[in-house]
Amino acid sequence: MTLWSLKQTPVVVTPDIKIEGELDDGSARIRCPRCDWRPSPSSRWCCLDSDRSPEPRFQGCGTSWNTFETRGRCPSCAHQWRWTVCLRCLDWSRHIDWYEISDARH
Repeated sequence: MTLWSLKQTPVVVTPDIKIEGELDDGSARIRCPRCDWRPSPSSRWCCLDSDRSPEPRFQGCGTSWNTFETRGRCPSCAHQWRWTVCLRCLDWSRHIDWYEISDARH
């Protein structure tokens, strides 16, 4: 009898979240709600558990990626980040609060 070991590749599902104030192409203006810093496409966050994070405790996988490309979901372990640290001011904010809301009347 032969046993086959299958390595499962995690399925990454980007959440289909409609952010109020999104641009017509589905993108949103992104900025730190505390200091107004705007990340670039090359900005990277790491999926690591930290005592300084308000994120509930979990086993991080160490992946580095731009958290706004996936709306805060790690592309490797699929952990949905609720909090994001600003790479400039180092304050934590709810991930959803990074998406700038525009006035729909203008």
